[in-house]
Amino acid sequence: MLTTLPLPHGTRRDIRRSAVRAALAVCTAAAVTGACFTMASPGARAADGDVANSILADLTISNVPPAGLDAFSGTFGTAGSPPNGGLDNGDLSDPSGVLDYLTVRGQAVARTSAEPEKNWAQAQASGFTLSLNDRDFLSVGSLDAYTECIPAPIGPLALAYARTDSNTIGVLGRQVPTGTTQLEVTGAELGADEVSTATLTVQYEQIEDPAGGGYQPQTSARAGLDITISGNLRDENGQELYDGPLVDVELGHVDVTCAGTTSPPVTTPPPTEVPVTEPPITIPPVTVPPITVPPITVPPVTDPPITIPPVTVPPVTVPPVTVPPITLPPTTPPVTRPPTATPTPTPTKPSPSHSHKPDYGYGRGY
Repeated sequence: MLTTLPLPHGTRRDIRRSAVRAALAVCTAAAVTGACFTMASPGARAADGDVANSILADLTISNVPPAGLDAFSGTFGTAGSPPNGGLDNGDLSDPSGVLDYLTVRGQAVARTSAEPEKNWAQAQASGFTLSLNDRDFLSVGSLDAYTECIPAPIGPLALAYARTDSNTIGVLGRQVPTGTTQLEVTGAELGADEVSTATLTVQYEQIEDPAGGGYQPQTSARAGLDITISGNLRDENGQELYDGPLVDVELGHVDVTCAGTTSPPVTTPPPTEVPVTEPPITIPPVTVPPITVPPITVPPVTDPPITIPPVTVPPVTVPPVTVPPITLPPTTPPVTRPPTATPTPTPTKPSPSHSHKPDYGYGRGY
């Protein structure tokens, strides 16, 4: 079961908790109580004289025999720059053996710089995995933490950010957001044979001071991740075996201050106006000498004669064409008879001596 609890009102965790770590390292299963876990934090503690600090990983494991845990405390990836100390690319040698428990993925970066213009600190890695009892107890995605402080006359201005994957972490395979979360787990998940059930309280805080990832008018800045996991461990009869801190992990803790910067204020003297006397300008006369263009002689151009050779057209012989004779069959024309002419009778006028009706010649004897 996963339960997210709000942080108590006014709670604020400082960048480092060295006194708490010392107490955690010496607490035993018989002596640890809630009061041991809630000791007051002394706040940030940088190296003597440093104005920029970077710690990639700071790990503390409590001594908890029922959970199979032995006490451990160490840091990995550290850098620090004193005032005007320039660039420190960091120490990644791991003398305390943090990498025996914590796997750092990708390129580990912990570096600082202190110049007159500004102080800055940076910590980066692609991810982290904390292994306890041969189990992936805690996993954190990529981290990019950065702080910067710019002095006067431009500042003081400071910025800080701690960027992670989705602002979530994994505890025994469960996704945990920022804030306080309770998880119900089994002893098998913890890899602890004596433990039957356990309630884990996870406090996950993302530090950005000033907040917002932009410049703010202040003289210091800090950023990083804080992850503290405590547990109430019980046996199979429900009897309490342990109640107190288990692990404390600080990742990408970077802090800077504007102290030690020596940029002097820029003083600009008032401008003094000097009267400008312009002497008269005399333009001398300009004499242009005459320009003589020499004559240009163009030699005559002679075109050579062009001889066109005669063209001989070979005779063309056309073979005779033989047309075969054409035989036409005899043709019998039709018989044409001329039309028969019928004589037209000619009328005869009667003689004036006769008084009878005229005879037109159709009678006999005429």
